[in-house]
Amino acid sequence: MDDSSADRDLIVSEGRYAIVDAADDESTDYWFVLEGGDHRLPIAGDELDDAATALSRFRNARSDPEGSRPESRDGVELTCQDCDTTWTYTGSDEHAACPNCETEVPVGGIGP
Repeated sequence: MDDSSADRDLIVSEGRYAIVDAADDESTDYWFVLEGGDHRLPIAGDELDDAATALSRFRNARSDPEGSRPESRDGVELTCQDCDTTWTYTGSDEHAACPNCETEVPVGGIGP
């Protein structure tokens, strides 16, 4: 595996994970990399929201694997009116904070 993506400037990082720009001659826009360059996953620019939503759903499923909270099994898919980020909210509040920009998003209807 070409680990040159691990040497590039980080766009964002959290713990051992980071997203870096792809080179102009690569067939992807970004790389999702593990610290040290051991593993990397190509991510096209138009797939970022889908990737974030999939990770959010997986995290929610793992944090409550038994479904002890009834709303955690189904959740509600929310979309931020400011940045268009989509995620699955499994809490019980009337408003949720967007995981991308922290805008307050209503859970049950339209409006701030």
